[in-house]
Parts: sequence; structure tokens; C-alpha cells
Amino acid sequence: MRYSFPGPLPDHARNLMRRMGYGEQRARSGQISYVKRVSSDRFPRYHAYVEDTAGGGMQVNLHVDQKEASYEGTSAHAGEYDGPLVEREMNTITAFVTSVASAPPPSPPVAKPKKNTSFFSRFF
Repeated sequence: MRYSFPGPLPDHARNLMRRMGYGEQRARSGQISYVKRVSSDRFPRYHAYVEDTAGGGMQVNLHVDQKEASYEGTSAHAGEYDGPLVEREMNTITAFVTSVASAPPPSPPVAKPKKNTSFFSRFF
């Protein structure tokens, strides 16, 4: 399932995915994807390919890996590219990105005036 989020977003796609509990996974080819466990077992897991897009947006391509690759040297696996599990997680991602994008930026800290702490000020 593929979904595009228009920009500008408050942060890069990498940081948003990590804030949602996804961990980076680097493939042999060097491509970076993100994974998140569905349960305490290693599989099934959510697997997302994410790209920053023009204008500060991002595109998410999400599926569920049901099991590990069956044959050595191949990347073929049993994956679900649509269905209730994928739709539910995409709704979760959409809700998170929407809430982060609509949240007002944090206000800068207010500087407190410094108190005179010189040596002689302690006596007067």
C-alpha cells in the first residue's frame, strides 16, 4: 500500500518513522527501509520503504512480511501488500503524520534575566 503525505512536514521521513517505532534496516544493495514488529516474534512485521518528496513531504510504501525469505540468496517472501493489517497500520501512520504536521511549533524558551552573582554582591 502506497501513500503520499504532502509537505511541508515538520521533520524528515527518517525521523518521523523512528518516532513511530520503526527501526532502520539496510539491504545488501544499500537501500534503507524501516521495519516494525507486529508482535513479540520476529515475523510478521511491517516493512516500509520511505522517501522524502519535493516540498518537504514523504511517500510511504508499506507491506507486511509474513515470514523470512524461503530460499538462501533470494529476497522473495510471503508479503501482504493490502488487507486489514496493512490498512490499519497505514491509518496509524496517517494519523501520526497528520497530528505532527498540524501541531503548532514549540515556542522558544524564555531567557530569564541573570542575577548578579559577583563576589562583592554577596556582601551587599
